[in-house]
Amino acid sequence: MTATENRLRESLSAAAATAVDVRPLTLPVRRRLRIPMLLVAAAVTMAAVGVGFVWAGQLDPRTTTAVQASPQASPVPQTQLEISVFLCKENDSFPQCKDSKNKKIDRAKIAEALWSRPDVEWLQFENAAEAYKNFRDQNKNNKVMLSSIRVEDMPESFRILPEQGAGWDAIIAAAKALPGVSNVVDQRCVWGC
Repeated sequence: MTATENRLRESLSAAAATAVDVRPLTLPVRRRLRIPMLLVAAAVTMAAVGVGFVWAGQLDPRTTTAVQASPQASPVPQTQLEISVFLCKENDSFPQCKDSKNKKIDRAKIAEALWSRPDVEWLQFENAAEAYKNFRDQNKNNKVMLSSIRVEDMPESFRILPEQGAGWDAIIAAAKALPGVSNVVDQRCVWGC
C-alpha cells in the first residue's frame, strides 16, 4: 500500500469511529402530493365564492341575538351577484389577519357593522361546515382537490347583496376595514371587471 492509501484508510477509520448511530438503509417513503398553500388558498376562495351562488337561507342580525343561530326563513334574492366577506382563520396568510391572530373574531360585530349600512339589502352568514359541504357538492368530480382540502381550510364568510343602485366599492372598502376580515370578493369581478 502507498502512503496516500494508508492515510486515507486511517482517516476513514477515524471518521467511522466517531459515528454514533448509523441507520440502516431503507427505501424512501412515498410522498404525498404537495399543493402550494397559495394554490389551496386560491382554490378555497374560488370555491367559497362559487358557493355563494347556491346557498338558500338568510341570517338577519337584527332579529337574532347570536350569529351562530340558524338562518331565518326568508326568500333568497333572485340576483346571482353579491359581495363575499371572508373572515380570518388561525394561521391565515393575509396581512390584515396578523393583528387578529390572538384575538377572537367577533362575528356579531362584523354582522352588525355590515347590516347597519343603508346600502345593504341582504346579509347571510356561512360557517366553515356549510362552506365545506357546498364546496364538496360543487367539486365532487375533482378527487385531488377534495382529498387536499378539509373543513378547517374553509373560511367563514358573510354574503352581502347591495341595494339596487348602491355603490359596491363603498361596501367593499367598509368590509375590508373591519377587524377580523381577511378578504372581500366582488363577484362581479369573477365574471370580469
